[in-house]
Amino acid sequence: MKSGFTLISALLCVLLLFLYFTHSVGAADDAVLNEVPVQAVEQGYNNRTFHGTFSKDTIDFKRLKQGGHDWYFWDLFGVKASGSSIQLGDDEVTLVGDINKAHGQLVSAVRTSRPPYFVGKAFGGGAYIEATIKFDKEGLSRGEGPSIPAFWALQMEGNILEGQGQWPGMPKDYVHNIEVDIFEAHRNPKGVPAHSYGASMHDWFGVWKETCPEGLCQEKMPYREGMRIVPRGTDFSQYHRYGFLWVPATDNMKGKASFFFDGKQVGPTREWESYKNQPPSPIGQPWAFGILDQRHLFLILSNGKGQPMTVKEVSVWQEDDSQNMIAD
Repeated sequence: MKSGFTLISALLCVLLLFLYFTHSVGAADDAVLNEVPVQAVEQGYNNRTFHGTFSKDTIDFKRLKQGGHDWYFWDLFGVKASGSSIQLGDDEVTLVGDINKAHGQLVSAVRTSRPPYFVGKAFGGGAYIEATIKFDKEGLSRGEGPSIPAFWALQMEGNILEGQGQWPGMPKDYVHNIEVDIFEAHRNPKGVPAHSYGASMHDWFGVWKETCPEGLCQEKMPYREGMRIVPRGTDFSQYHRYGFLWVPATDNMKGKASFFFDGKQVGPTREWESYKNQPPSPIGQPWAFGILDQRHLFLILSNGKGQPMTVKEVSVWQEDDSQNMIAD
């Protein structure tokens, strides 16, 4: 009788341990999936204001430009993205390269002909922005065109919302724009480590092809600053997280931009003083890149033909969405 009781007790213990372990692992997995990145928490960005996933419902495949989607097809600068560049998986999307030579394939906001003249979401007031991406680094050299796998952002003002990128106090059409490149694949030109990618910022200004003959003038990060070195042996064909932390400047604190790979900062932090519409040029000025604090970023996923990039999800964490532009 005693031995039977002991056996039953042992079996019950094993069962309880199994249930506990199973529950604990599941809970841990859920916690990881829902965890706010540490770098976001440190800035008080505890709310996920955007969770861009990929399905028939979250992508505007019919190009209706109506609310309720996370992603819309690029339709900007006179070029529309081709639907043939998008391949939908079970819970991911693969961009195979646009035949129309669009600068992007999927965007979080797109221009419309009716007020408020856009649909989607753009982000202002600071954020931590992150995408989970994989791509074929070995295939980059076989790709076509100047575009490469990239996750980046432009300001709404003057791009999607026409006439709003004007630099105050300057002649008509003298613009002031910000571009944030959160991830750009490297083709491994001479002098660039294989275990690296590009992530940088551009402060664009001027009258198109007048102030500077190549298009717009710019203050940009030095090339080496924008080279983000990751651990040797990193397999880019596996999923990795590429992040951008933006903290706006105040009268008492500098603004800053930092870039992250799998949750760890890569490269230096760029800082700027509070920008208050000082006259150009931003080149060499302590407030360069500070125009970002006045703008709203829409997100862009893009790549070149023959250079597939697969994206699992894109998230934005902020204090709240009160400073965002939202048209659903």
